[in-house]
Amino acid sequence: MKAGRSTGFHTISAIRGTRWSAAAFFVLVIAASGCGDREVSSPATTKQAIPSTATTNQSTATTQQPIPSPVPQQIRTVTAKQIRALVDESKGKVVVVNFWATWCPPCVREFPALIKAHEQYHGKGVNMFAVSMNSPEEKAEIDEFLQTHKPPFPIYLKEAQDATFNETVLKDWFGEMPMTLVFDTAGKRVLAHTAEITFEKLSSTVDPLLPPQ
Repeated sequence: MKAGRSTGFHTISAIRGTRWSAAAFFVLVIAASGCGDREVSSPATTKQAIPSTATTNQSTATTQQPIPSPVPQQIRTVTAKQIRALVDESKGKVVVVNFWATWCPPCVREFPALIKAHEQYHGKGVNMFAVSMNSPEEKAEIDEFLQTHKPPFPIYLKEAQDATFNETVLKDWFGEMPMTLVFDTAGKRVLAHTAEITFEKLSSTVDPLLPPQ
């Protein structure tokens, strides 16, 4: 009897041991399987976030690109004789020459009238250019003026070394500004206006001088 009971006891213990081993193995499989899911999904999520951040940075960089500013008109200095040469080169056309300065309030006020006249008459045989009487040291002020008004005609700067500039441009001219000169198609001066000029004054002077179309 004792031997039989001992054998039965060992058999039952072996069976219980087998069941506990199987259960433990099953738990380990589940645990290992769950860690695997977390290890795979976490890097995948991180990889998706990286391109998203890069795209955002790229978009921000594109949005913040500076807008280029307009390039100021290049200004060439001219002597009084060169102004006369520019008028002579335009024979066959009416020529309007304006003398101005950034520190001259009437000059600034009349500039829109000059631009309007150029837009209306440039295609009808009228050439226009303006000469700044500013000093070379005032180049920054000239650039700022041109940035604001954006004249569609050429701008020159008075040659500071031309000691007889005023009297060569116009006899008995002492530099009063603004001044506007109008030349006919033969290069003859028909107007010397030493005050602020209006579009109406320019129009009434230029109209009779227009070359045949």
